[in-house]
Formats: sequence, structure tokens, C-alpha cells
Amino acid sequence: MNKVKERIKILMAFLVVSCMVSARNPSDDKAPVFSPVETSHDFGTIGENDGYADHLFYFKNTGDAPLTITRVQASCGCTRPEWTQTPVEPGEEGVIIITYNPKGRLGNFNKSATVYTNEENGYKRHKLTITGVVVEKPSDPLATYTDTIGGVGIEKTELIYDNYYPMRANRELMYIKNYNSETAYFSWENIPEYVTVNCPDSLKADWPGEIAVIIDGTKTAEKKGRIKESFRWTVKDREGRALGSEEITATVNYIDDFNQLSALQSVNSPRLEIRNTQLLFDPVKGGFLGLGGSASKEFTLTNTGKSDLTLHSITSDDSRIHLSKLSGESIRAGESRTVKITVKAKELNAAINTDIYVVCNDPTGPVRKVKVSAQKAN
Repeated sequence: MNKVKERIKILMAFLVVSCMVSARNPSDDKAPVFSPVETSHDFGTIGENDGYADHLFYFKNTGDAPLTITRVQASCGCTRPEWTQTPVEPGEEGVIIITYNPKGRLGNFNKSATVYTNEENGYKRHKLTITGVVVEKPSDPLATYTDTIGGVGIEKTELIYDNYYPMRANRELMYIKNYNSETAYFSWENIPEYVTVNCPDSLKADWPGEIAVIIDGTKTAEKKGRIKESFRWTVKDREGRALGSEEITATVNYIDDFNQLSALQSVNSPRLEIRNTQLLFDPVKGGFLGLGGSASKEFTLTNTGKSDLTLHSITSDDSRIHLSKLSGESIRAGESRTVKITVKAKELNAAINTDIYVVCNDPTGPVRKVKVSAQKAN
């Protein structure tokens, strides 16, 4: 009798465990996986006053649950981390920016940052390392300084972000060199919250340096279309007197985050077809007394997809190109719109050879170009 009771107990225990296993939610086994493209970076030789040195560590979530970076802890105050703040879905990418301040730190350096994620209930750790050597004076980059602001040569004052990634840090460089006989000091104004400018606080006489302008794609989801923005850079002397000041512009094609599209959404997405992508004007004649003459051409936008095509912007960086106001409008599937462009003879003292940019929500080609050439008749 006791043996029968014992067997019944064992059988009941087996049934309870079996029910628990069968009732278990399959999603309980899903977990995020932090997979960095690299875990270390060597900056090589950098100058003490060469400005902040930063590196972008890209990573991917190779797991099957959202990955969250809860914090990144640097090994010292000279190293500053920034990271993707939103959860990274399975198969998607994020970025961690490690910035090192070389000022006052001559010699070799080996710094690290510990990455804390939600893996294994928050107990998983990852280490990223930066190394290099700081010297007193940096090497002069092979740059042509096309402009001078307050005695400081600058490679360019217009930054063009040709490839923009919505969920990444987007970085452009410009080189500078102090041609003054004394140290120059720098300040910035009107920096948007989604822009980080890594620039030295000062630059010794005859020293080169670099400025990195980083746009955080995780903070620009509401922006769409080709947008030019500017912020002011001022060069000062030791007493704080302004030696020169100029606007630095950044032009970006802000596009949709197509990584969020499902396979079905991709199939049913809009498709843009452009006719007449090369617009060559005949020499434009002036009107009475050489004034008032103009010429126009057109190109056609057709939506060959299955859903509405949104025209985020239709613009040209050349203000002498006058365009139909279609930015923000939509084209239904199967329909077309005509864009008219006009050039004026009185504005053609120099020939036009530029592009019109069409930024839209076509995932196969969100940025399209139409080339325009025009000149004034003799």
C-alpha cells in the first residue's frame, strides 16, 4: 500500500512539473545580445591641444529581445561616453561614442568604459577600450584652409552630410590652423540639443587642429527633408576680445527610419520615378535693357508604388533655382506631379551647375537628384 502511495506522489509531481513546462511562455526564453563591431580603438598620435578625440563604437542586437544600455561608466573623468538611449530592437544597430580629452595629458593612455545592459537581468558587463599617445604638438593635416576666421584658417564652413543614418551618430570633420602669433580661444553659440561640437577650447600659435560636428540621429526623428542649419563660431584672444566670428552651416537630408518597416510594409511602400533628371537650359536671354528675362523647365514625379508618396522637401542649395512649392505634399499611388523650375537672367552673372534634391519616403531611394545647368546669353 505504501509503495502505491509513493508511486502516486511521484506521478503527481511529474504531472505538476509537466504542466509548468507546458504553460511556460516561449517569450521567457528570449534575450537581448550586445554584439559590438569592435571593442578597442587606437587613436595613434594626437596633439595635446588638437581637440577632443572621439570614436564611434557601433553594436548590433543579435538577440531576440530589445536591448537597453542602462549606463556606460568611464574609467576616468578625461573620458566621456554617450550612447543610444532608446531600446535597440533585435537585428538593429546602436552606437556608443567614447570621447577623450588629451589636454594636459602628455604620453601614452589606455582608457576603458564599462557598458551595462539589460542582458542577464542586468548582470552582464562589456568593456570598450581606447588607446593612443598624446604629444605636445600635432602633425599638420593635409588640408587646404579656404577661409580665415579671426586669424584661424578653416578648411570649410559648410558641412554636407551626404549619408545620414536616422538611428546613428553622424559625424563630419573640418580642419583648422591658428595663424595668429598668440594662442586663440574658441566659443560656440546656437548649438541644437541634438548636435555635439568637439572642438579644442584653444589652439596655440601655428598649431593645427580639428573640429568634429556630430548629429545624433536618435534625437532627430521629427525632422524630415533637406535642412540647412547654422551655429556661430567665435575666435577670441587671451583677454576675451573677439577676433572674428562666422556661421558654420550643416546641411542634412533627414530621412525616415526604414529599418522599422516590416516585409509587408516594404512591399506596399511608395516608389518614386523621376522623368527628366538632366535639365540643361539654353543660354538665358535678358529682357528689355537686359533685365527681366527668365526661362523655365519641368520634371515629373510619379508614384509607381502602392501607398502615398510624401515629398518631405524639394530644394536646391543654389538660391537662384526657383522651384514649385511642393514640400510636404503627397502623391497618391499611380499619380504624378510636375515640378517647375525657373532661372532668371539677372541672377546668372555666374553659370549655374547644381542639383535639386528630392527627399521622400520611398525606402528604395529616399534622396534623389535632378541636375540643372544654366548660363546667361552673351
